[in-house]
Amino acid sequence: MLEPAGQLFRGLSVTQSTTATTPEPSAGPQPHGGAIEVDGVPVGEPGQSGDQHPATSWMGLAFTVGLLALLGWYSPMGLLIVLAILFFVFMHELGHYLAARATGMKVTEFFIGFGPRIFSFRRGETEFGLKAILAGAYVRIIGMNNLEEVPPEDEPRTYREQSYPRKVLVAAAGSLMHFAMAIVLLFVAYGVVGRTVVEPTRWSVSAVSPESAASQVGIEPGERIIAVDGRPVETFDDLVREVAARPDESVTLELADPDGSVRTVETTLGHTVRDGRTVGFLGVGQEVATRTERDSPPEAAWNAVRDFPVLVWESIRGVGAFVTNFGDFVDRVFTSPGDTPTDLDPASRPVSVVGVVQIGTQVGTDVILWLAIFNVFIGVFNLLPLLPFDGGHIAVATYERIRSVGGRDYQVDVSKLVPLIYLVVFLLAVFGIGALWLDIANPINL
Repeated sequence: MLEPAGQLFRGLSVTQSTTATTPEPSAGPQPHGGAIEVDGVPVGEPGQSGDQHPATSWMGLAFTVGLLALLGWYSPMGLLIVLAILFFVFMHELGHYLAARATGMKVTEFFIGFGPRIFSFRRGETEFGLKAILAGAYVRIIGMNNLEEVPPEDEPRTYREQSYPRKVLVAAAGSLMHFAMAIVLLFVAYGVVGRTVVEPTRWSVSAVSPESAASQVGIEPGERIIAVDGRPVETFDDLVREVAARPDESVTLELADPDGSVRTVETTLGHTVRDGRTVGFLGVGQEVATRTERDSPPEAAWNAVRDFPVLVWESIRGVGAFVTNFGDFVDRVFTSPGDTPTDLDPASRPVSVVGVVQIGTQVGTDVILWLAIFNVFIGVFNLLPLLPFDGGHIAVATYERIRSVGGRDYQVDVSKLVPLIYLVVFLLAVFGIGALWLDIANPINL
């Protein structure tokens, strides 16, 4: 999960399986079609008390907007990434909403944000609105489980009364929307923005370690080592291999300046230990040359469709590795911050929204590609077959379908699953808070 409170991508799940059975309190009647209400009070109808205090609602929104403004001042790219994530959340819920409407289910609410209501309006049978804490979005579909009481005339339009294919479609619609956005982003990354392609044969020295063999002979950033003891060096990896094979030996280096002039120097290499063996050490870093490569529209479309299954498979592996290594993650949370590595392996370093922003601000022109990968991962993660994930609803619907074979209608008693739901939510909270702590204590550096 990539956010601290476990709410950012809960989709159909937590809100629909819990708030549908325990509705938010409301002291006034619902507004008529098209009416605007602020904090539950229809505008122009004084004397009715709303479900929230206006001052509290607007203060919450102002605080959230203030945080976003502060982020924008500190890191404009970070703000853009956060806004992109909020858009992805909205699209996730829009997927559920559109699928529910298309299959005839009744959707009573579609809200952006959580907490105190700022305003809302009604179109048809659905209330749309904005809440103070812009940390996600939700839709409410009636009859998500057997615990919710629904008026008899609405029962045929509940989720629980739908056919198995319709239930699966609605539950999976959020993830399907993520997958669709990922393919679009891949197309944009390949055909519009372009991919950053590393040219390994066009490299140069980026930095020189003090008191190293390189500094002793005056090697400077911008130069390129083209030969070691007469052996040609094409890539930086070639240089590493040649140097590693000569610990503490005297070598002759040929260097090319940016203007093309060549000079020869002699120096004695140092040594270091790598993978348990002593290897040579020169003391230079690499500056990689890159170029931007754009595909034609047909090529971009084909490459996007071709690469999408690869990203799905890698995301499945990442989710599986995280689940099997959850204990290691908890241990890492309680490790001293200075001892915590900052690698990006999903099996050992999951990230929160803070981590997503940290990565996004460092990948440069590849940010579109990163957001595509992010959408694929979130889509896969939401399909975990556990409530309150969307995949949990699919698992329940599948179990009900299997038990209903033979003509007998069967519905799962959700009350028996409540302890499991609480456990999953608790683990999500541990994960969210832990990932947030790691991202703050040990910021990710690519």
